[in-house]
Amino acid sequence: MVPTEFPACKAREILKARVRADLKVYAEAVSALQRSLGQDFKKASRNAERARLAFETASKRLADHLQSHGCG
Repeated sequence: MVPTEFPACKAREILKARVRADLKVYAEAVSALQRSLGQDFKKASRNAERARLAFETASKRLADHLQSHGCG
C-alpha cells in the first residue's frame, strides 16, 4: 500500500517547524523544572507553562490548517 501524497504546502511546513521548535522548548523547560528547587522552581514552572501553551497553540494552528486546507 502506497501512502497518499499530499501537495506541497509552504504554510504546512512552516507550521510543522513551529510545532517542532515549540516542542523542543517545552521539553527543555520540563527538564529544567525537574532540576530546579525553591525560587528557581517557581520560575521554571512558569517557563514550562508558557512553553506548554505555546506548543499547544502551535499544534492547534497546524491541525486547523490541515483541516481547512486539506494538505495534510
